[in-house]
Amino acid sequence: MNTVLMKMTEAYDYQSFYEKIEDCCILDCKSIEGTRCYLDDLAKEVLIDRLVPFGADGIHFIDSGNYHYLSLLWLTKVQEDFNLVLFDHHPDNQPPSFGMITSCGGWVLEAQETLPHLKGIYTYGVGEEVPIDTLPRDLPIYISIDKDVMRTDDSITDWDQGDMTLSTMLEMLSELCMNHKIIGVDICGDSGENAAAGGKINNLTNTTLFDFLSENII
Repeated sequence: MNTVLMKMTEAYDYQSFYEKIEDCCILDCKSIEGTRCYLDDLAKEVLIDRLVPFGADGIHFIDSGNYHYLSLLWLTKVQEDFNLVLFDHHPDNQPPSFGMITSCGGWVLEAQETLPHLKGIYTYGVGEEVPIDTLPRDLPIYISIDKDVMRTDDSITDWDQGDMTLSTMLEMLSELCMNHKIIGVDICGDSGENAAAGGKINNLTNTTLFDFLSENII
């Protein structure tokens, strides 16, 4: 299984979970300008180029929620019809504040409008939720996790947070893995602003999520 970790901030410098992952590919992108919350066109070209060697399959750690738009770059690699399952305390479907720039708060809307293979979006953590055991099973799914959906006992993020527990998320992921083909998963919601303070909690949660997903994705 492919594992890619994208360093956009110092968040992962205070964690060690990925050091034990066999063949984990680390992409240090901290020096790329024009990436925080909004992704300018030049930075977008650079990031797309760095992701060329990889497919959508596997597990992708994409740093802080300020960079959740990286999910969009991974989704562009999916070459079959699919549904997106999103765990997030924010809908990320807001129109851009200016121009057509890709952003952490609008990448879901951009995906919906630009990806022909994306057929449905199911969000958990904000707004109306479809029971997860009723999701259509005729298409594979891609899972995107923003840890800000979880309570502060289980994650420290750069955004206001929800109240989902890690155990509840694992139960929901178990339902998805048992009944759906999983194309790939990305995980954000680490803290660049409080990297040192959040390192221990986020390291434990990232370890748990990776161990579970690597054992259950078929």
